[in-house]
Amino acid sequence: MSHPFLLALSIASVVSAQDLSCKHCRGGTRKCVPDLSIQILTEQDCLACLKSGSHWTWPCNVEGLCWCWDSSKPRYKPPLSSGYEEAKKKPCDIFTEEMFDVIAPNAIHPYTYDGLCEVIDMLNDRYDEKLFMMGTKEQQRQEWAAFIGHTTHESAQYTAAREALVCARTTERNSGTYCKPCKNENFDWGNRYCEVSVVSNGRFYEDYCDKIVTPPYGCVCGPTVEVDKEDLKGLINPNAVFFGRGAIQISWNANYLKASQVLAESGETLCTQPDLVATEPKYAWGTALWFWLFSKPPGQETTCHIQSLEGNFGGSLNVINGGLECPADPHGYHAEAIVMRLRYYCIAASVLGVKRLLDLDGCEGLSSKFEECVMTGYCPECNDFYAEPSPAPSKPPSEATPTAQPMGFRSWANDNWMNDLKRRDSSAEALLSTLSPFITLLAWLHYSMH
Repeated sequence: MSHPFLLALSIASVVSAQDLSCKHCRGGTRKCVPDLSIQILTEQDCLACLKSGSHWTWPCNVEGLCWCWDSSKPRYKPPLSSGYEEAKKKPCDIFTEEMFDVIAPNAIHPYTYDGLCEVIDMLNDRYDEKLFMMGTKEQQRQEWAAFIGHTTHESAQYTAAREALVCARTTERNSGTYCKPCKNENFDWGNRYCEVSVVSNGRFYEDYCDKIVTPPYGCVCGPTVEVDKEDLKGLINPNAVFFGRGAIQISWNANYLKASQVLAESGETLCTQPDLVATEPKYAWGTALWFWLFSKPPGQETTCHIQSLEGNFGGSLNVINGGLECPADPHGYHAEAIVMRLRYYCIAASVLGVKRLLDLDGCEGLSSKFEECVMTGYCPECNDFYAEPSPAPSKPPSEATPTAQPMGFRSWANDNWMNDLKRRDSSAEALLSTLSPFITLLAWLHYSMH
């Protein structure tokens, strides 16, 4: 049975999604305008949506195709509304630089704390629906913990700006930066080196390219061949391809264009320079924040942002990687990688001092993986949350201690299954010895001050 409070929130989310339509878009400076990123149409087409009963006919029967714009403000299509009130506490007053340094002591450029806060402020100044700034202080902490847990995993603890199989190492020349795309069987994960390039011997690379999707729906893409220079054989120009980059590893040509429209106010920016996501904090963080705030699963009116505010970490994972992890193939990479994701989430939750973890039942199989993670000793940071009566799974732990000596982060990350990675390297430096005293101190200080 659904909790009446959560049911009300779900209804509020549906209503807020309808508010993007033109049903009540009359008078003053309000205009019913098209979203050209979804389909090419004119403002004249959208005028039909002002008529009674128009929600049954095109284009008004397609959610978000026409939306109500206040022409006295810049033309930014708003994200779905959570229905919560705006919080008073600023996001980066909740998640501090000290917390970031504990979670990501080895973070590389472009993953800077200042860059993260700057792009959050930019988006929050633009939209009424705020990132990490809706609801109560606890909800702010909870959303931060979910976002940091996901992105720490996706970016290998903020040490990987580019997908490893495509660009684990870069080759720098005066003419620019180049990458050597690789197949998993030809990649040396220990040394992060590609033995045989995908584009050698006249072959080409075309992953993450939907050639049917063209502007205004996606960046132009196609088969990419090696650079035509003797000293650059086997290498490609990274600005010609749309592989995983940034804090949430955004990929595919359609996503790059949509994120660019929000972050750069032009689809051309990331369509012509997608590698900005691997080099500039605004885009490395911004693409993850765009996905968090705007990306919706097919046929659903929800986002990671809304799922987190409504109390569901599993729901946010379903938005990010549901096709591969909800549930995960028990014999594949993701069955093990999901455990790493859960561990990072618990680390973030501990550092932020949340009272409990969000529910896991929005992602099939996640509750059982959480229990497995705790009981095997792979996730010592989750132990305290597992003892709580409210987080999923609610089954109490057995009396047996999982391990007398919890595994260090590095030793577990180097288990044999890591050699079978199919997507990207998720290994990270040892954290356990560093985290324990800082987590306890930061959580105590944070709670005592708030």
